[in-house]
Amino acid sequence: MKSLRYLLSVSVIFLLFASVAMGAPTASVESPVFDFGSIAQGKHVDHIFVLKNKGDSVLNIGSVSTSCGCTVADVSSRSVPPGKSAEIKVSFNSTNFSGSISKTITVQSNDPKNHAYTLILKGTVIEDISVIPKQLNLGEIKIGAKKDVSITVQNNGKQPVTLTSVKSTMQQVLVKTKKTTVKAGGKAVITVSVTPRSNDRFIGGYLTINTSSPEKPEIVIPVYASAVK
Repeated sequence: MKSLRYLLSVSVIFLLFASVAMGAPTASVESPVFDFGSIAQGKHVDHIFVLKNKGDSVLNIGSVSTSCGCTVADVSSRSVPPGKSAEIKVSFNSTNFSGSISKTITVQSNDPKNHAYTLILKGTVIEDISVIPKQLNLGEIKIGAKKDVSITVQNNGKQPVTLTSVKSTMQQVLVKTKKTTVKAGGKAVITVSVTPRSNDRFIGGYLTINTSSPEKPEIVIPVYASAVK
């Protein structure tokens, strides 16, 4: 009986030492979500997440991937000893975005409890000039008939903006606007007239709006329509 107790005691001590020897890394970021607030469209957001190893063995970082090509992430070290940290530098390009956005950065590591650590970059992108709609899909239009639609240009900036030109790449499409200067917070309406020709089957092209805004000097709007008899 004493021998059995002795063996059990030795086994428990062995397991305790083994568990210490087989320690695991633990990835931790104090603030895994970064809210950059509101920025103008076209601006870049740069941020550094500090990834700390709170475990008791080396944290090995594998891939660091992002949810889209607009966001780039780089890690300062692939091997992080216990108690040490690595920097994950993130850069977001807001050029093609507007409104509320949320981008994720996924850090793969040998942390047994969290192989894929998720970081989040979020905020609001404000367009200096916005257009509604962003494209015109006009459906079917009878040959020889004219269809009129409107595009609204909104100035979200703090300075007046001039619409220096509005052009169409299609002979069947005419554009005109009564207002060329749009005050801050104001709107302008562009009238688009489409008249299919006798030999048309499909109409496709672009409208180009040039402005005095340094943030958005050119706005391109796709236009689509089908011509029917």
